[in-house]
Amino acid sequence: MTADRTSQTRRTLQAVLAPETPRALTGVTVKGAYLQLDVGIDYGDGSQELIPQGLFRLDGEDTQRPDGGIDIQGYGREKVIDDDRFFTPRTERNSSALDLIEVLLLESVPDAVVVRRTTRDAAVPYTTWEQERWEAIDGTDASLARAVGVEVWADGRGRFVISDVPTLADPPVWTVDAGPGGVLVSAASSTSTDGVYNVVVATGDASDGTVPVGPVIVQDADPTSPTRVGGPFGRRVRHYSSPLLRTPDQATTAAYSLLANSLGLSAGLSFVAVPNPALEPGDVVLVRPDEGPPELHIIDKIQLSSSGAMSCDTRSTKADDEGA
Repeated sequence: MTADRTSQTRRTLQAVLAPETPRALTGVTVKGAYLQLDVGIDYGDGSQELIPQGLFRLDGEDTQRPDGGIDIQGYGREKVIDDDRFFTPRTERNSSALDLIEVLLLESVPDAVVVRRTTRDAAVPYTTWEQERWEAIDGTDASLARAVGVEVWADGRGRFVISDVPTLADPPVWTVDAGPGGVLVSAASSTSTDGVYNVVVATGDASDGTVPVGPVIVQDADPTSPTRVGGPFGRRVRHYSSPLLRTPDQATTAAYSLLANSLGLSAGLSFVAVPNPALEPGDVVLVRPDEGPPELHIIDKIQLSSSGAMSCDTRSTKADDEGA
């Protein structure tokens, strides 16, 4: 199972099921079947817990005959939304971006549960989207989520979650430590400037003739940040324009969310650890390596298998988070 918050469909699954697993419309089929995957934790004190890892629509099935297992491939519920494109261009106006996101989700998956983990919201001006339902919800500059500064994703139970974009200001949920009693198996760090910007210029695309908002400029002003404006990194500017930005506050919120997603790409860490199925992409972890200071990292990608350790790809906006 792979959970990747940088991917349009956060969760994907590849598995081999037992040969006796039911098939056809009452079991494994690519004609509308779903598989709920749970992973168990044994705490060693007699207590156990099952943690949901994803509700997967089965889109691929290959049976090893005569007595082999069933190879399956599944995708999280974002894929269901992405496949349900608009019949004709969709024009909307709404007093709440979150309400409209929920409407667009429930049109495709009427029985879905939508969980709001944000207080951010804004009115939606008269806006038209051509075909792509998911792009109207999240993932493009014209999306509702990007304009409000949130992200939309399907969790381990198949619920749709609307949450703030994670930052290193969020409290760490797990410590990844090396040495005796620790959970860290190995780690590799990397740095890259691909896709990194430290200035965002946000403007409202007033296609209806009203006075456009902006430009609103936000930048990395942290004096301890290696990508700070005014430092040796220089200025790297990202322009963002959306017809959904109608106030300076909206533009500022959206710009800071984009900035938070960019800066962390400059300091990446991949690590292998004892599996922790309770982790979710976007969680902040405190990594304590054998050498060097502890570092706060945001998890972007998690890979779990039925055997072996868990691997994670992370990012951090600071070169040294000791004492954070």
